Amino acid sequence: MRNRIIWLLTALIAALGAYSQQMPQFNSNDYEGWVYNNPYIELNSSNIGKGRVTLYVNQQGLVLTLVSPVFSCQGADSIAASVLWYTKGYSDPDYVLSRAALTMALDDATGQPLDSVTVVPTAMSSTHTLELSLPVPAGASDARLRFVAWEADVVSSGGIKRAVITATTTTPHDEPQPGDVDGNGTVNISDAISLINYVLSNDSGGIDMTAADMDDNGTVNISDVIMIINHILGAE
Repeated sequence: MRNRIIWLLTALIAALGAYSQQMPQFNSNDYEGWVYNNPYIELNSSNIGKGRVTLYVNQQGLVLTLVSPVFSCQGADSIAASVLWYTKGYSDPDYVLSRAALTMALDDATGQPLDSVTVVPTAMSSTHTLELSLPVPAGASDARLRFVAWEADVVSSGGIKRAVITATTTTPHDEPQPGDVDGNGTVNISDAISLINYVLSNDSGGIDMTAADMDDNGTVNISDVIMIINHILGAE
């Protein structure tokens, strides 16, 4: 029986892993579905300089942008991105750090802007990890992300090498949220894994048993694991 449970939980974790890949991750080896509007450069490993996509406003006034595939944001409170951002020319006397600011815009599926946030690098360095986050407007279902360096010219330009994107659903910490078994205010794959570990070991350390009891029947078991996975997948 235990082996059958382990097999089922392994299959469920695999399903969660596949789901997490539906968020539009970007890295220097995988450009699938992303759009770069530079008419002279295609998104492929041989054409992108040093494995990153350069963003700035060129001499003709074209604003170079990197746009994600459309993704579902239904039920999400916010979209966050951790972006590995390279800046060039920081030793150039004409380089202006503030002009290398990166903007992340949230657009609807038709390209209409919903919101945006801008982050300015804080140090004179060529490599920066920028953390950007935007609230998802109520009722939004499908959206895409657009990365822009509005103020940058070729000297103060920057390049995206990686963007790790996540969607979160939050709730006030004084109101336990069903499925938030680790009590950090979000429901995601880590909660499912924590609950799986509890079912296998019966060790409730670090588990909010109220939040873990998804069907509210007083018992935490495999059915609660399945319910939290369905919740993460948006099945309920």
